[in-house]
Parts: sequence; C-alpha cells; structure tokens
Amino acid sequence: MIDIITWQEVMNNCSYDEAVGIKIAKIADGDNYSTFITSIDPHKNVKPHYHKHGNEHYHIISGNGNIQLENVNTGEKSSHSVSAGQSFTVAENILHQLTNTSSNAPLVLMFSCPPSHLDSDRYFI
Repeated sequence: MIDIITWQEVMNNCSYDEAVGIKIAKIADGDNYSTFITSIDPHKNVKPHYHKHGNEHYHIISGNGNIQLENVNTGEKSSHSVSAGQSFTVAENILHQLTNTSSNAPLVLMFSCPPSHLDSDRYFI
C-alpha cells in the first residue's frame, strides 16, 4: 500500500553519477516524473547541463547554495542564492549548475523531473 523510504538509507546505498558529479538516489517513481534526493559536498557543484523536454523541480532540504542559469536559446543568464526551505523550477532548455556555497555542510535537496532527464535527455556544454 505504501513504501516508507528513509532518505539517509537510500543516499548511503546509491551510486555516484559520474556525468554530473554527485550521488543521486531515486525516492519515488512515476510515468511522467520521478523524485530524487542528492547531497552536494561543500564547495562542490553539479556539472552544468540542460534538458530539452520537461521542467525540473528543486526543493532545498538543508544547506546553502547558488544556482546559475543560462537560456541555451537566447544566452540570457542569471544567478540566485538558495537555502533550506526554498523551492524553484528550472525550465527545459535552461543550462543549470547548482553549487554548494557552504564551507562545512552538505547541500541536501530533492528534485523531480521526467525519468529521461537522468539518461537520454541530458546535455552538457
């Protein structure tokens, strides 16, 4: 009827995603969207990438970071500080790089996206 998932357990047992440079653990699965949890070490970041199909929804659980964005079609850029308790959405065709700005604590976040974002719909610049 219901699966109870302990985030720390799935994080401890997930594999490292070499492509983006972080560990990613799936915590919920669906046909159109899946939800994942990850932790970014202090002063580390996710390699910049974008997706052509579908938005990505982020929820910061703990820590502080910075999200850098660039529209791959127009070149428009922006940068935003993010912290625990905040959520944001990255639209398709937006290059994004999330960096942990803390010197001593991980940046823990959940994100939801189409399942294709982790394999066939991920583009690096």
